[in-house]
Parts: sequence; C-alpha cells; structure tokens
Amino acid sequence: MTSTSSRPDADIHALLSAFSACGATAGGGITRLAASPEDGQARDLMRDCLERLGAEIRIDRVGNLFGLVPLARNPHAPLVMLGSHLDSQTRAGRLDGTYGVAAAILAAAALVREAGAGRPFSANLCVVNWTGEEGARFRPSLLGSGVYAGRSSADAALALRDEAGISLGEALAAIGYAGTDAPPPMPACYLELHVEQGTVLEASGAVIGAVTRNWGAAKLDAVFSGAQAHTGPTPMERRRDALLGAAYAIAELRALADRFPGRLHTSVGRIRVAPNSANVVPERVEIAAELRSADDALLAEATALAEAAFEAAAARAGVTVSVPTRALRGIRALPATVSDLVAACAEAEGLACRRLDTVAGHDALSLLDRCPTGLIFVPSLGGIAHNEAEATAPRDLEAGLAVLTRAARRLCRAAGAPEIALRGESA
Repeated sequence: MTSTSSRPDADIHALLSAFSACGATAGGGITRLAASPEDGQARDLMRDCLERLGAEIRIDRVGNLFGLVPLARNPHAPLVMLGSHLDSQTRAGRLDGTYGVAAAILAAAALVREAGAGRPFSANLCVVNWTGEEGARFRPSLLGSGVYAGRSSADAALALRDEAGISLGEALAAIGYAGTDAPPPMPACYLELHVEQGTVLEASGAVIGAVTRNWGAAKLDAVFSGAQAHTGPTPMERRRDALLGAAYAIAELRALADRFPGRLHTSVGRIRVAPNSANVVPERVEIAAELRSADDALLAEATALAEAAFEAAAARAGVTVSVPTRALRGIRALPATVSDLVAACAEAEGLACRRLDTVAGHDALSLLDRCPTGLIFVPSLGGIAHNEAEATAPRDLEAGLAVLTRAARRLCRAAGAPEIALRGESA
C-alpha cells in the first residue's frame, strides 16, 4: 500500500512538485502551453486526484475539466466552485494558475473528510481547471472560462489556431480532452486562489490579499504594411520598412506610459515579422499591444493616444497601419460580500489581510456578473511573474490554502451564499 506521505496530494508542496514535473524546464519553471502534451499530463494528474475523492469528472467541449464533489445529501444542492488553470506561458513559474488548482483539490479533500465524519453541508463542491487562461498558444486569454460564462462560443474557441496552424479542437483531441459533457451549472459562488504577481502584499507585510477590483485592459492588434525589398541595394529613402514603423510605435507606447507614471501600464509582448529574413526589408509586421489602468477615463484616453501614435509611427516610416482587433476588459468591482468573507477567514486564521486590486487578468473575472466571485492572493517574492524565478514562501502557500479551505467550508455550509457564510462558522 502507498503511504500517505508519498502520495502527490499529501500536502500543497507535494502536489505542486508533482504538477511541476509536467513540463518542467531546466531553469526550475514550467512550459505547459494549453492543450499541449505537458498540459495533458497535468490534467491527468488532476483527474486522478479528483477521482480518489469520488468526484464526477466532466470535460466540456473546450476542454474545461470539472470535478464535482458531493458533500450535501441533495445532489441538486447549490454548487461552490474552486479552481484556476494549469496552462502556462513559455518558461514560466510553477505557481501561476497551478497553485489555485492544487489548493482547490486539497480544500475539496478536507471537506470530503469532514462530510465523511458526519459534518453537514448544504452545497456541493466543484474543482475546475480552465482551458487556455494564458493566451500563450491560443488567443485570446481567459478562453475556457469565457466560454463557460457565455462571453464567447465554443465553436469559435475550437476553431482558434496556434502559430503552427493547429486548432484548439485538434490539440484537445490529441491529448484526450476534447470533451462532450455538459458543464456544471453556474455556481452559487466561485473562489480562485492565486499568487499576487505583484509586490503589494510583500511590501505591506500582509499574507492574504482580498481582491476588490480589477484594472481595465485594452488590447490592440496592429498590422504595419510596407514593401518587401532587398536590404543591400535598396536605397534607404526608398524603403517602406514595416518593422521600422512598428519599432517607432513600440517606443511611443512606452513613452505614453511614462506620461502617466504609476497609473498606466503599456506593453508589446508579441511581434510577427514577414518574411522574417535577415536580407529582406520586412513587408508586414503584426504587434500585440496592451494598455492597463485602474482609471476608466485614463484608459480610454490612452487607448486613443496609442492609436494616434500608431498612425504617426506608420507615416514616419512611410508605411500604413491598421488595427483589425480591439478588445476591452473593463474595470469592475468584485462583490464586497465575497472579499469580506475572505478577510474574515484570514482573520480567523490569524493572518494579516489587505484589500487590493488585481492588475493581471484571471479566470475569476470571466465569471463576474454571472455569480458571486472572489479572488484570494498570497505574496509573490519580488513580484516576479511569468518567469521561471517566480516564488512564494512555503508558509504563505500553506496560509492561502488554509483561507481557501475555511472559506469553502463556510460557503458549503451556507448553501453557497456568501452573505450567509459571512455571518459565522456555524452558518
């Protein structure tokens, strides 16, 4: 018989280590792109853990993996959902997303033990792994949770293609996660535990973050079009260099952030150059630009200024520019009752809690306006994220799990209603 200590789900550290083996990199991080073989291995591990808890496994059309864990006597009781995502960026840290899934599995295990010991519950639990949160292989980000929340269609998601031309549907089929199950109903409450990916908690000395609002994000795909030419004999004044236009635009986008220090974040993280040869003046360049702010008016102003800067950059380089894709994630408040519940659970655990914004996007944001939704943060050392050096102190990982478990317990004893769960442990 396998000893408890050798099981991958023995504790949060053992389970994270087991997940980290799926797509491990030489630098101590992971590369686990959505619907890759490595993602399939991590999904299999999650599924094994959930099946040991007696969970009903459901895989919907876009590969979202749900484990329905019975706690209440009534199988149709309200549902409390916990989870995050297992996919990662390239050469990413081992905690982003994965920590939330691992903690959800262990919180579910704790409540299953309590139910087996006779503790009554009035809600059932669901653990979820959302497909394609990162947007690293299939764009846009928050893909699976967006489909579940009805913000986009499954057909459109399955038709998305990566850089190699492989569709999401084909990739999911290749790893055995092209599902046909109906997803669970919308939960009475959704909770997601995540590393902060910032420095607010670390600087304040707080261990738990109760997220109250998200920053807005504007995402623009810009295409600069010039003329292909030989880099040797073509006179400089006759060149129509699409990459030069994109370079001017990238510099202007950074300068725009510098005009609003601390209030606006800008970036270009993806560039596609055609024909991408050292001897050819680029004819076409695509860039993926982002602007983020906690001020709606500033975000709108900065987005308009960015588009004007793209036009000016194109004119300066003698090329043209278009913006075929625009997407806006608005600034929204998370329900106060849920963040209050998180803070109350942190206090009950003797942990310092701070209310804060999330600058990064998370699957929880997809479910806003669909159900009461909460985000719980733990500190990130140095604020490092999307990097192999990402880390959180072991005691803080344990603290986050404790708060998640306590909040889930209270919710599952309150029919999933955060306002009832907030009243006390005996709700």
